[in-house]
Amino acid sequence: MNWKDTTDQYGFISRFNHWFAALIVITMVILGLYFNSLPDGDARSYWAGWHVNLGGLFFIYLLFRVFWRAFTRSPKAFEQPQPFKFLSKLVHVILLTCIAIMAISGPMLLFSNGYDLNVFGWFTIPSPIATENHDLHELAEEIHKTTGTVLWVTIIVHVLASLKHLITNNGAVMHRIFKSYPKS
Repeated sequence: MNWKDTTDQYGFISRFNHWFAALIVITMVILGLYFNSLPDGDARSYWAGWHVNLGGLFFIYLLFRVFWRAFTRSPKAFEQPQPFKFLSKLVHVILLTCIAIMAISGPMLLFSNGYDLNVFGWFTIPSPIATENHDLHELAEEIHKTTGTVLWVTIIVHVLASLKHLITNNGAVMHRIFKSYPKS
């Protein structure tokens, strides 16, 4: 088993990062969409709490995932027309950028309201902001909401592109993210 990526395949760390982060991000997006659809009250607070706690729990991991991909050499791109290569790279950059922005803007929503980030009562990430800052809170809220929308749309594009690869090249691209060895 290769732990690191090679020119032909993704290593175990990249494959784990991909699927675990996908699970976390999709869960966070669904929770965010769900609790924001609820009226103010106990149910909304309950699900918002889960969203915040899970976000706090996976904050460092998600940033690690972004930096791992940014500073690890990916396998060489499959041959395809140049516009598709460009779009593939663009979608991945947008996904990673959105994850980084969400991981920062989410806690900033609490910090700018004067709260620390208490994660399930297990540990606390102290606020770097001394007092409540309404303008910063409004900015963080708009950034988090807009980035969440961009992230959701980009996830859909990413899944559709994966299906396209599955159909058009016998799954060779997909094989690299599912298996630890090149498809023969």
